[in-house]
Amino acid sequence: MKRILFLDVDGVLNSRADSGSDGLGDSHLRQLKRIVDEAGCVIVLTSSWRLADDLTAKLRLAFDRHGIPPFDLTPDVSGDRAEEVLAWIEDNGPCIGVLIDDDCDGFEMTGLRCIQTSVDHGLTVELASEVISAFDQQ
Repeated sequence: MKRILFLDVDGVLNSRADSGSDGLGDSHLRQLKRIVDEAGCVIVLTSSWRLADDLTAKLRLAFDRHGIPPFDLTPDVSGDRAEEVLAWIEDNGPCIGVLIDDDCDGFEMTGLRCIQTSVDHGLTVELASEVISAFDQQ
């Protein structure tokens, strides 16, 4: 079964401490690469960044720079990200899924595990390990 990482950007791949020109933190991107490599998952972007071509392009460049494979996007069907995750699953079939977001409220309806980051720190080494473990426990 496919392993899918449903990914937010703000508060996950960036934090208050980041000052990169593309709005993304290199340390967070390195942890994302680690998750993809160790969990063997594919990324599906849930972030509002998916709705803006310029932000999506920045993300694709940053992923390429860090050796992170291309990502898919949840559909823009309702403005409710949990419903959009469920719509993606309905369109693409069942999966082993984990969410990373700085706000896990409302994702309960998906039945997926949500690992919550903070806007102060983003995706840390410890949280990346938690994500990898969440995949392994399913």
